[in-house]
Amino acid sequence: MNSASPTYSTLQELVVSDKIYKDKSVKMLSLILQMEHTKSYGSPGIFLITRPRGFGLSLVAKSVEKILERDRETICKIEDEGLLREIPQRHCIKLDFKKIKGADTKEFTHSLLNNLQEQFWLNHIETHLDTYATPKFYLSKLIDTLFKRYKEQLVIIIDNYDIPIANAMLMENSEMTLECVCIYLDMLNVLKTAVSQVKWVMLTGHIKFALANEFSEGLPFVQDLSNEKSLETLFGLTLNEIEESYHTQIEKFAHDRNMSIEEYLKAVNKCYGNFAFSDSLIKVLCPACIAHVLNNNGLLLPYSATANYPIVKKLLSNEFVDLSYLYDKDGQDPLFSNSIDITVEKKQLASLLIQLGFATRARVLLNTDEGYTTWRYRFEMPNLDMQATFLMLKNELPEDYLTKELDYSTKNSAEGN
Repeated sequence: MNSASPTYSTLQELVVSDKIYKDKSVKMLSLILQMEHTKSYGSPGIFLITRPRGFGLSLVAKSVEKILERDRETICKIEDEGLLREIPQRHCIKLDFKKIKGADTKEFTHSLLNNLQEQFWLNHIETHLDTYATPKFYLSKLIDTLFKRYKEQLVIIIDNYDIPIANAMLMENSEMTLECVCIYLDMLNVLKTAVSQVKWVMLTGHIKFALANEFSEGLPFVQDLSNEKSLETLFGLTLNEIEESYHTQIEKFAHDRNMSIEEYLKAVNKCYGNFAFSDSLIKVLCPACIAHVLNNNGLLLPYSATANYPIVKKLLSNEFVDLSYLYDKDGQDPLFSNSIDITVEKKQLASLLIQLGFATRARVLLNTDEGYTTWRYRFEMPNLDMQATFLMLKNELPEDYLTKELDYSTKNSAEGN
């Protein structure tokens, strides 16, 4: 998303404004404390958080960085100073791999090197780009140089960590894909061995990729926090938060449609809500979609359908894809927690769809037997916006559908197969 766009600005307001930030900041502080105090053995603590597009991950990653570095504008909004005092001030290296791209191994490697080179410039470290050096070498040098400068452990934040792998997966040559992924994983492996220089690492992205394979050790032990109950509403907005924070706008939008506030909010929820990211099944709405609604006079359009999902589109183009097992079926495994390989085999497509928001937990069934408990799930299409996006990716809707309001008057059914 363009950081200069009105939607980004509204999304930033939604995530870090005074209106909602008080509650979210406590959860954010608790998240930082969890990463600070989780014991790790032989390597820094390495944590992963994934959410579908539009849930403000990048903004939260930036807020974590600002809290750790005691940015005044951010800190002044935090009322719980007790929690804040428990968090040590730390220097951060924040990497964003959103723009990593390349059609072949050379371009891919050069893109990584350029990204790391920017960090040398930002941190005023003298260096000259050596085309023969590897991304692994440059990341190691960056960490070592800043550790020696500050003489204390650093925190590494990698936003859009999944983009390099996703880009490699789109390459036509499978051997080239594997080579690029291994170059990337070798670079990440630096984090595993930097135990004396790095306190902890936070990876954020949309897809939970496997970060180790038989050709590269990568990051074999990553703690996935994505499904933790404590984070279920940190990313995303509840219907009550929207009503309380934007009551005036919601009232106007409802009045313009001859609807009550309750009726309009129900329509908004049907279009952009019903995401659940823990077994508590607390429902949240997509913040980016709400930002679009606020910026477009309350229009309930299929906003997510304008996003780019190249991997999903490529996989769905296979005429033999069968997703009849995924939607509206009880007794499912916890597919949301599976890692995705670069070949996306068997039920990994279902896991990918869940992680990207094209399916969500709707029911949790606990079966307790002698000495053990199993969890079984039911997954459904969360809302009309994601359903329209899914059908667009399957080329089952015309392009002009993007300009039409979602039909929230009919029952939302998930035709996932």
